[in-house]
Formats: sequence, C-alpha cells, structure tokens
Amino acid sequence: MLYFLWALILLLLSPFFIALIFYFIRRGSFLDVKLVESYIKVLNDRSLLVFEFEIENRGTFHSIILDCDVNFLPVVPNKRLIYNNEKFYYFDTIILKRNKKNRFYAQFEVPSVNFNKNDFVLFVKFLYYDLKPIRSFYKEFDLSGYQFKNFDGNSSNNTLSSEEYFSSTIKIIDTNNVFCLKTNVITHYQSIDYLVILIQKGLSMLNEQYSNQDNIVNKKILVCIAESLIAIIQRRVKSVYEVYPSFVSLIFNHYFSEDSSLSSPYALELVMRDIGFLRFYFSLFPGILGRVIGFSGWFYIFAGRKAAAVDDAGGTIRPFDKFVVLAPDKPNSVASDIKKMLQERNNNYDIEVVIVDANDLGKVDVLGTTNEEYNQAVIKALKTNPQGNDDQQTPIVFIPIS
Repeated sequence: MLYFLWALILLLLSPFFIALIFYFIRRGSFLDVKLVESYIKVLNDRSLLVFEFEIENRGTFHSIILDCDVNFLPVVPNKRLIYNNEKFYYFDTIILKRNKKNRFYAQFEVPSVNFNKNDFVLFVKFLYYDLKPIRSFYKEFDLSGYQFKNFDGNSSNNTLSSEEYFSSTIKIIDTNNVFCLKTNVITHYQSIDYLVILIQKGLSMLNEQYSNQDNIVNKKILVCIAESLIAIIQRRVKSVYEVYPSFVSLIFNHYFSEDSSLSSPYALELVMRDIGFLRFYFSLFPGILGRVIGFSGWFYIFAGRKAAAVDDAGGTIRPFDKFVVLAPDKPNSVASDIKKMLQERNNNYDIEVVIVDANDLGKVDVLGTTNEEYNQAVIKALKTNPQGNDDQQTPIVFIPIS
C-alpha cells in the first residue's frame, strides 16, 4: 500500500519534475547587435545622423524584443552636452527567432553643423524576454572607429523612409474572392456595437463594389472575425508590464515549445489564472502521454480553447504588441449577438458569423459560430490567412457561399 501511495505521488508530480528538468537544461535567446552603417547630412543649423543596426539572436529560443533605446554618451570632459531627439517614436515589438537577424534604424538631429564623432559613444539598450522574464541588453559603440557616409535625403538605400502610419481608411480588399475589410485600429475602448457598425459599413461597400459579380449577388455571406479582435473589445488583454509571473509559470513555461504562446511566462501566467491551475496541471498528463506516443496537441484538447488561442506580445497590432491577448469569452454567444444585431439592420445578405483563430502556418480554428455547417468552408478559405489583425488591419473577412 505504501509503495502504491509513493508511486501515485511520483506520478502526480511527474509534470512538475519534467518542467523542472527543462528549466535547468533549456537555454533562451542570446542577443547581439552591430552597427552596420552610419550616415550624416549637414543642414543649415544642425546635423542629421542616421544609424543602421542589425540585431541577431544567437541563442536556442526566440526573443520578444519589447522596446529599444538608442542614444549618445558624451565623452568630452568638462562640457555639458544634451542632445535630445525630440521626435516621438514607437518601437514595434519584434519576435526574433533563433539564428535570425533583423535591422532597424535610429535617427537624430544634433544642433551643430560640426558634429564630432569622437565626442560621443553610441549605445543601444533593448528590453526583451524569452523563457525568462523581462530583462535588458546593453551595448556601446565607439564612433571613432566608424566612417560616416554622406547622404542627400533622397536615396532609398541610405535614408530613413517616412513611417507609414496605420490607416484609418475603411475599404474592401479582394483576395481570391475572399473579401477583407480593412479597418481602423480597434482598441479595448470600443464595443460590440461599434464592431457591428463597421461590419455593416463593410457589407454595404461589398454590395456597392461587387454587386455585378455572380459570386456576390444573392449569396450567403460568412462574416469571419479574428478572435483577438473580440478579445480586445472584451478587454481580455493585459500589458506584459503589468503581469508578474509566479514561480509556477516560470517553471512550467519551459515545458512548451518555441511556437507556443505558453512558452512565455506572461501568457502562461494569465492562462493559468483564466482556466485555473488544476485544469492546467492535469491537462499536462495527456500532453506528456501524447508526446511519448508521437501525438501533439493533447494538452490543448483538455486545457481548452482558452489555452490554445492566447496571443503573446508581438502577435497583434500596436499598441497591443506589448500585450498578452487572451481567447475571447463565450465566442458562440458573441457570434449569435453580432448576427442578431446585423439582422436588425436589414442587411441585403443572408449572414452567418464566425469567430476564428488563423495564423500564417495555415492553421485555422473556429472558436465560435452561428452555423457549424460552414466550418469547413471557413477553414478552407482562410488557410492562406488573408485575415490579418496585425499591420494588415484586416481582422474582418467576408466569404460568399453558394
């Protein structure tokens, strides 16, 4: 009896021991950055400096780079130097995979036509996390060893292009008879009513622009909405700066693969709060068994869609690239409510509403729907992921069905 009790205890603790082993043997990202090019343009009363950097992840795990600071350290003795780059900037979160590189630029205006590179040390500081919580990376560059190139401000090869701001224009984009609605940036300050108004406007535009096409007129329209958009409106989002991972999340996130959002201690912490620790923990048993016999995904079958559909930082449009976006709550009910509200507005189309989670890997999950009969049609149409809730700003897709 005693042996059986010990065996049972060891069995129950096995997921913890496995995660603990991974905690000590798995390694995270290893960042390095180099200054690729430096440019200077002398203006009437100031100098414009542009620095091109390349950041590389030489580690064994991806890195979520949340923020970046580039500035100067003055090295001139007995002289006060303040060079302030007054232009507001926003650093878009980068998901830097292992053995991958990415480039970025920093631009400064200094109030002098006689900029002396020997007066300064340039530094770069990143705020990032991987398997471990947020920490910083810092590196300095002695500018005396770099040659500044002149530029005239017109060449696309050595100047910063003007930032393309997120569009507020609503329009329809035809992608092989899947019609994407390009929207403005929708935040947690909007409501379902606001979303319905957007969909209604998109359907009206669809009717006006494509009324002559046989595949549009008198057809059923599947209105597909990205799950993250619903979650944002439901305020099921939280900034990673507000999340303090527990010891449990810092251990168990090592169990998950690099492609899983749950490898993030921040996403895992919020998911455990959402579904409860016991459901999370006991879902690990079928997950481990599935791995042993060669089947993946069993953990998510038992943990549920709320564990599978979470998005870590970097997976959604700004400003939510600094947020963990949880799965939407009661997606079937939300889909039904949206359909009812659209029908009340006397649409010209027969409508079904689908809430989906699609990604660039070709995986499409239907989280909520008003008619399961069309699930396969949605999965087939969204395999190439025309629906984009990042910079594409197309979180709503219309699919005509014969």
